[in-house]
Amino acid sequence: MLMSSRDLIDEVNALFRSYCASFEALDPEGIADHFAYPGIIVSDAEEVALITPTNRQECVAAVAKVVALHRKLGVPVGRIQDLSVLELSPHLVQASLKMDVLNETTSYLYDFEATYSLAKMSGAWRIVAISHNQIPRLLV
Repeated sequence: MLMSSRDLIDEVNALFRSYCASFEALDPEGIADHFAYPGIIVSDAEEVALITPTNRQECVAAVAKVVALHRKLGVPVGRIQDLSVLELSPHLVQASLKMDVLNETTSYLYDFEATYSLAKMSGAWRIVAISHNQIPRLLV
């Protein structure tokens, strides 16, 4: 069955709502469930870091470090400001996300920007690559 572009956009939006909910719950395992393996995480920092988790356990370990930084700041709340989706094919999508990250009292913490390569694998959308600007904002 051929999917309409609107259906694809709805599915990608659902993926990001679920992904964001896992971050807000400070749940590394839930976050890792949104990735395909192997995957690529490119993080801005003093030096750009390239992380290539080959399995869920490696991703959980990498994400747990980010979750620990969020715990120090307070439980995060994500407010998506912009999500643009470029359909490359019915099974490949490039998405750009801009989000404000707030603490549990909705005080502004930082802006988050990322680009995602998504693939539909075994009927579900998965993150195969992400490039983001989060780490310098968490370390301030």
